[in-house]
Amino acid sequence: MDGPSKSKQRKTRNAQLEEINLKNVFSLAPGCSTSKLKESWSKRKDFSEDATGLQLSQEPFCHCMVPGFLSEEKDIEQLKDELMDLEFVPKNNDLYKFIQSSEDLKTSKSPMISAFRNALCTRVRMWLTEVTGIPLNETVDAFCAKYAHTDTLLCHDDELEGRRIAYIYYIVNDWAEADGGALDLFSVDENIQPKEVVKSILPAKNNFVFFEVSPGSYHQVAEVLSEDKTRLSISGWFHGPPIERPTPYLEPTRALLPYGDIEDEEFFDWINPVYLSPGAQGSIQEKFENDSEIELQDFLLKEKYDLLLEALKSSNMKWQSAGPANKRCFKEADDASLPDVVSTCVRLFRSDAMFLLLSNLTGLKLHELAAASSSDSEGQSEDGEGAEEADKAGSSKSSEKKKDLKDNETKAQANETAACKSRCRTCVRHWGHCSYTLVHDTNTEGAEFALDLVLYVGCADWDMEYGGFTSYIAKGEDEELLTVTPEENSLALVYRDQETLKFVKYLNTGVNKMQHRGFYDIYAVYFE
Repeated sequence: MDGPSKSKQRKTRNAQLEEINLKNVFSLAPGCSTSKLKESWSKRKDFSEDATGLQLSQEPFCHCMVPGFLSEEKDIEQLKDELMDLEFVPKNNDLYKFIQSSEDLKTSKSPMISAFRNALCTRVRMWLTEVTGIPLNETVDAFCAKYAHTDTLLCHDDELEGRRIAYIYYIVNDWAEADGGALDLFSVDENIQPKEVVKSILPAKNNFVFFEVSPGSYHQVAEVLSEDKTRLSISGWFHGPPIERPTPYLEPTRALLPYGDIEDEEFFDWINPVYLSPGAQGSIQEKFENDSEIELQDFLLKEKYDLLLEALKSSNMKWQSAGPANKRCFKEADDASLPDVVSTCVRLFRSDAMFLLLSNLTGLKLHELAAASSSDSEGQSEDGEGAEEADKAGSSKSSEKKKDLKDNETKAQANETAACKSRCRTCVRHWGHCSYTLVHDTNTEGAEFALDLVLYVGCADWDMEYGGFTSYIAKGEDEELLTVTPEENSLALVYRDQETLKFVKYLNTGVNKMQHRGFYDIYAVYFE
């Protein structure tokens, strides 16, 4: 006699999936480990159980690992197969890069996915409520995520209205530390800002990890380094009554400085004379006023640029980590110990001569003489012939340009009534593997507009796939307004307002292929 048909087997199997088999640890029966775990959770003590492998840890914040979440291997494999058949969409912004199920798993009709989510919403939710004492409601988010080579989720705290317990369930095979993708947990400082990674939880098949969402629950998914493995997981949040949050910490901003002095010879020894020509300045200014951005190639003279690169690469440079990790991660030079060449270059970008040059290139009033200089440039290039003559003069009579600029500076210094309020801030940065900045409102000076300047150094072999480009976006929007890419000896200028935010995209492991395993830049921001 023939056995049951495949369709009948499938129907029987689907009916059985209404009650998926979970590990016994989720039992609420008297005498089970739940009571001990509950006591440890309430007293903020560590707890472990050899029989189940369950581990509760309090550092750096309360989190728990439950191995063997599903009790049957066939359930795990079917769940994996169904998840892989889902529709996925790319998720890519300043904070993350991976692919995720296009919708919450509650919309899935697949039997094992439905059974898994049903278990989360019933047995697991009730168990978590008992253990944590948090009255979790029926709102449970569940998404499937796939992290492939170079994918990551950077430092964040998961805080959003109603989120009380975060969880992740791993469906991976033979995952090793060298594969990356660990769940990194951060300690916090006295301002409840992320300090450093103090614990890393490696993905393990059929492991269920959860933690209480709090102002200090900073964590990240480290970059996946494996080129042939996929970090597959289901993650989300259990919701409950919102908790009171502390006032967001506002980190102190660096002082904005007025322009300083620099010797004429030093200034003209550094700058490509092409950009000192009034005719070229007029053309650049016209383009900048139309586009609000421009990139000036070969901005520094080659001899000075080569010296600058060598100095930045040298052991004489003292670098320190810039954080906190929920805002930025890169190496920053110690201003007090810069080599002479680097120090001179920084002074160059802080000088009155640079403020005036930037005024001429952009049309902004960063210098007392900005309006007059802009007018003169426009007059000389009005019909094109003046610009051509000015370019010729610029390439053959640099001494005249030096004299003109010096005369202008003398007039400006003599004009006591034309006090300039323009200010700037500078920073020398090293971008390597795991460097990034995240979107946040950095413009706390009250100025409506700002001019960003970046001089790129040592990036001749940079590739877009490595990350490290700067993206400008409108506040509250994901769509990019502008992308600025590193280019050797290129000066990028971008004019932005308070509604424009920016970030430097995470530099993945590909950057290690570069000659310098990254690149450098000198960053400055100017306010009128």
